[in-house]
Amino acid sequence: MNQRHLLIKAGVPICVFAAILLAGPSLAQEKPEASAVRTVSLASKILNETRELRIRLPEGYEQSVERYPVLIQLGGGSHFAYSTAIVDLLAKNDHIPALIVVSLSDPTPRHHYRDSTPTKVDYLPASGGAPAFLKFLKEELIPHLEANLRTQPFRILCGHGLSGLFAVYALLESPGTFGGFITDGASLTFDNSMIFEYARPKLADPKAGGFLYLGVGNEQETIPGLRRLDELLKKSALAVLTWKLEIEQDEDQGTAALPVFYKGLKWIYSGWRMPADIAAAGLPAVRAYYADLSKKYGYEIPASEKALSGRGFQLIREQRFADAEKVFLLNAQAYPDSHQVFMNLAFLFERMKDWKQAADSYEKAAEKAAKAQPDLANYYRAQAERLRKR
Repeated sequence: MNQRHLLIKAGVPICVFAAILLAGPSLAQEKPEASAVRTVSLASKILNETRELRIRLPEGYEQSVERYPVLIQLGGGSHFAYSTAIVDLLAKNDHIPALIVVSLSDPTPRHHYRDSTPTKVDYLPASGGAPAFLKFLKEELIPHLEANLRTQPFRILCGHGLSGLFAVYALLESPGTFGGFITDGASLTFDNSMIFEYARPKLADPKAGGFLYLGVGNEQETIPGLRRLDELLKKSALAVLTWKLEIEQDEDQGTAALPVFYKGLKWIYSGWRMPADIAAAGLPAVRAYYADLSKKYGYEIPASEKALSGRGFQLIREQRFADAEKVFLLNAQAYPDSHQVFMNLAFLFERMKDWKQAADSYEKAAEKAAKAQPDLANYYRAQAERLRKR
């Protein structure tokens, strides 16, 4: 039984219940973080060591059969802390899908220098381990995640500083392994800017595609390298690679990570939230929209009841009641056997003070819920009766 039904059965007044709905999943469905985080030790034959993973599962993972895209966050625990919070915020507001977030921390600074750098330099004795680390990701980490979690084939790799350099290296060396990249202050000038000579022949590969977000704070030693990569990508004119360079003028190396991650994630999933005018155009337009999203991200993305419901409640928050009505009616058309879609309509009509349509919608919700959830059906009927007396 979900949280909304628990609230109903507990006799929560409709005004309080409505406030919880309008506040969104952050109030209605919040769960302690600890219950959704797994710590896993992965023994690597390639690296000849054991690496610790922290895995944050989406809310409701254990109760669903859904599969989720994966975001791999390189670096320390502070990156994991803000990235999981931002993923939750954006997913609950339907800017991005729910994601599995995997943190792969560096056990020591030596590991960071070793794993992030494609070539060896004298001043960093442990450097030059990026090829082995990429092999570890491809042949051990990703297969482990796919075997033990319900994943989608779209993966995002996030890196900072030298880890950002590694993310660019992974894009060039292993096209198709990751669909999206978010880099914060990528150290592209490492080893006399070797990545640029390395990049030129690699960019000829038609599979060198995906979404690359190059973010950086006001870091004068880093920005020239990023501008150089931006120019190189423009000259390459890769049809399958979409990228964006954005400089956070008011941030520095220590604070840029947060806005870069937030903006980069929203940019990769730009268009995820269905526009209201698409919903207003009818079910064929909605299905076509989600077919385009499926092509964009490489796996089937349905026009789900949950997605349409979330879009409708967002429109209610924006006081766009007419558009919300179109979305909820479309949801009822697409999922006519769901009591939830008619409850959503009843809530909207009550908010609009259209008592008759609200009561009629509660009656329909009761009809749909009667067989499987008779107590809930009785609640819906009581709400319909209450409104008819108005």
